[in-house]
Amino acid sequence: KDRFFIVDFTNTLRCISMKNGQELWNFQTETSFIRSQKKLSMAVMEGVIYFNNSLGDISAINIDDGGLIWQLPTTNNIIVDSAFSLETSDIVSDGDNLFFSNNKNQFFSIDIKSGNFKWVNKVNSNVRPTLVGNFLITVSLEGYLIVIDKITGNIIKVTDVFNNFNPKKRDKIFPIGFVVGQKNIYLSTNIGRLLVIDIKSGKTISTLKIDKEKISRPFISNKNLYLVKNNAIIKLN
Repeated sequence: KDRFFIVDFTNTLRCISMKNGQELWNFQTETSFIRSQKKLSMAVMEGVIYFNNSLGDISAINIDDGGLIWQLPTTNNIIVDSAFSLETSDIVSDGDNLFFSNNKNQFFSIDIKSGNFKWVNKVNSNVRPTLVGNFLITVSLEGYLIVIDKITGNIIKVTDVFNNFNPKKRDKIFPIGFVVGQKNIYLSTNIGRLLVIDIKSGKTISTLKIDKEKISRPFISNKNLYLVKNNAIIKLN
C-alpha cells in the first residue's frame, strides 16, 4: 500500500513511508560480528512481513507497528565463520507455510501462524525454489534437480542436470536460478550457460552458451525469456 521494507546489513528491518520517505518503525534482530553483504529475503502476507537475517533467523513482524509475532532460529550454535558463509534462498509461500533452503544442507517448511517447523530435509541449495501444485522444485549446488512433496518434505525425484559438463570442471559450476515453463525448466549458471530441462524426465535437453561469466536467474514475460548479464539484457523466444 503506502510503505516499503528493507533489511540492512545490521539485520534491521526498516519500514519506510512511500509518501515522504520517513522511517515509520524498525525492528532489530541479532547482529552478526561480521557485516555480511549477502542479499536477504522477505515475504508479505495478510498484514505480516516474514524475513530472514544473515544468521538464519526467521522473524514474523506486524506491518502496522513493527511488533514481533514470532521468531525462529534455523541454525543452532553457528560459529562466526559459518554464519558469514551462510547463504539462504529466497522465501516462497503457499499462504500457509514458508519454504526456503540454505547452503548448509537444510530445506525448511515453517508454519506461518505458529512459527514452528513442519519439516526439515537435507537439500543443499541457495537458489529460489518454485511451487508447482503440491510439489517444490529446486536445484542443489551440486547440480541436481530435486522435486519435494511440500506436505511431507519427502524427496520424490532427483536428477543430475549437470551431467553434460566436464567432470573435472564441475566443482566450479553452480546454479544461479531457474524458472519453470509449461514444458521445460530454464536454469542459469555462473559460467554463462542456460540449461533447458525437460519437466517430465528431469533431463537436460540442451545447453545454450549465453556468456562466459555469470548470468541472472531467467525471467519469463509474454512468452519470451529474459536474462541479464554485464551491460546487457538478452531476450530469447
